[in-house]
Amino acid sequence: MTLRLRLSLAFLLVVIVPLTVAAVVVGRGVPQALDSAARNRVLASRAGAGALVQSTCRTVRLAAEVLGREAAVGAKQPAAQDIVDRGTVGYAVVTSAAGKVLGVAGGVTRASGSAPVPPAALGSCSRGTPAAAGIRAIADSVDLRSTRGAGLGAAGVAIPLDREFATSLSRSANADVTLVSGGTVVTSTLPDAAAATLARDAEALVRAGEAKEISGRLAAATSIGPGQPVVVVSVARPAVGSLELLVVAVLIAVLLLAAVIGWGLARMTTRPLVALSEAAERVAGGDLETRIDVTSDDEVGQLATSFNDMTDRLRGYVGALQSSRDELRRNLARLGDTLSSTHDLGRILGVILETAVAETRSSAGAIYVVADGRDELVLRAAHALDDRGARVGDVIGVGAGVTGGVAASGEAVRGHVGAPGLVAAPTEPRGEEMISVPLRTTGGVLGVLNLYDRFDGRPYDAGDLETIRTFASQAAVALDNVLLHQEAQRLSITDGLTGLRNYRYFQQAISRETERAVRFGRPMGLLMLDLDHFKDVNDTHGHQVGDAVLIEVADRVRAEVREVDLVARYGGEEFAVVLPETDREGAEHIAERICERVRSRPLHAAGVELRLTVSIGVAVLPEDGTAPSALVRAADKALYAAKGAGRDQWRSTGAG
Repeated sequence: MTLRLRLSLAFLLVVIVPLTVAAVVVGRGVPQALDSAARNRVLASRAGAGALVQSTCRTVRLAAEVLGREAAVGAKQPAAQDIVDRGTVGYAVVTSAAGKVLGVAGGVTRASGSAPVPPAALGSCSRGTPAAAGIRAIADSVDLRSTRGAGLGAAGVAIPLDREFATSLSRSANADVTLVSGGTVVTSTLPDAAAATLARDAEALVRAGEAKEISGRLAAATSIGPGQPVVVVSVARPAVGSLELLVVAVLIAVLLLAAVIGWGLARMTTRPLVALSEAAERVAGGDLETRIDVTSDDEVGQLATSFNDMTDRLRGYVGALQSSRDELRRNLARLGDTLSSTHDLGRILGVILETAVAETRSSAGAIYVVADGRDELVLRAAHALDDRGARVGDVIGVGAGVTGGVAASGEAVRGHVGAPGLVAAPTEPRGEEMISVPLRTTGGVLGVLNLYDRFDGRPYDAGDLETIRTFASQAAVALDNVLLHQEAQRLSITDGLTGLRNYRYFQQAISRETERAVRFGRPMGLLMLDLDHFKDVNDTHGHQVGDAVLIEVADRVRAEVREVDLVARYGGEEFAVVLPETDREGAEHIAERICERVRSRPLHAAGVELRLTVSIGVAVLPEDGTAPSALVRAADKALYAAKGAGRDQWRSTGAG
């Protein structure tokens, strides 16, 4: 048997065996794989839809709490209209303790009727309380209470369960969605008949916990809680009827083609194949320096040339893989830094920016963070921006330039700066090419990550954009955790009514400032303030007016002290002011200014004009003590002296 024939038969054998096995696997296994993939898709879609509904429930709960706070201290109708105008919910209602509707906005899906739906009838998704018959919404409500705990009424919000809500869930879950309550379709993206079929088996699907076939569709369901609708997701079951015949036809065609190609290759190949095989074995063993001598220009010579080119490329690929491995190691180290500095905003922004710059081989980069007012972006982290006309602290309005546009739209952009949609604002860094990606979470855009000009001079491609978009989604989660932690820290030391520091922070601050003053031999003043006859304000005008009075007095006190001074709400109508580096004369002067500021003009609180005064006790370190408790006692004693002397004045422990 000739070498040519042996090579042809060997080639055919090599082709026939795997193709036959592949045909069997495809013909038998693909239908099962498609069915399994469809089932997994349904289960994944069910999890996604359930999570989105749970997220909607949490959103409704937060919206109810916001409405409750606003309605407790302000007008009910504007509060209800405001919460609906924000677009978070579609319906808001506030009732009195007697059940009278005091404010209502928007609408809620229901079976019949048009009267306002009270909070109790909306149900509560967070507590598992069912809604009244005919109400189709995800809703929650809170009780309105005064500062002393007295019941003022209730506030409720709802997101209607309509076709638009189902369509939104369907897009997010990548499957058809049907919401079912009591075996009845609430809303669905399917035709009515198909939705009704799924509704009949909704409870059975919840109990089964897995995907089931119903009328030619694979469906799965989840329940978000007692009294709440069942979420049923479904997809069409894949059809694989003629797949086996197609596989057989393709197999025959491929075998015929393989026979022709094998005979042709056998004719082209002779003894040099041995040398090629030996060289290939050396390359497979890791010797990438192996080369074949090219002795002719015919097909065998071309094959040898191609083999040599292949080994050259393999060396390049191995080098690139080693470089990628090193880059991965560095990125993992950066990720470790990120996880270990989760609560350090500056450090985590630096890690995010440096990782993005290294990943795309960019010349410069910047991270802008949305300011508290959410209408401006502040440059918080920069890489190599010294010669690009920008510095940390620069501000860009949301909607202005490339950065502001990305923050407003939430969509990433790339390309040449100056092109349509990429016109930079005057305060943005200069560059030729850029990528701008939003740092976005479910709560909205937290900031924008910008990258400028690759080192190799090439423009950014779609792969760069996809890499940074994927990275930005993870970075946004880390950034959101930091911001949430900072907000939690701020709330833990802030008085919720006046915005001043609370008693807990005051205790920490006076201990810290006292220790520093004693260590360095510096003076420190302490003022204890009390509103005169404040109980009469509450008794006569109510606690809402009293709260407004406390807020305005806090603002007036804050206006009379320095930035380094601490103003805290000590409790009730009492305030405390810590004055570092202030002796008795300075503390008494500030006390007099505060008294004058409060008495000088009436306070306007919730539409009521009042004239109030304050009494102040002054204590100073070290004369009145060197411990926080001693200073507080001395200032409190002086405060009672001011009260006893007729109020509307200050008294100092040093004044006798």
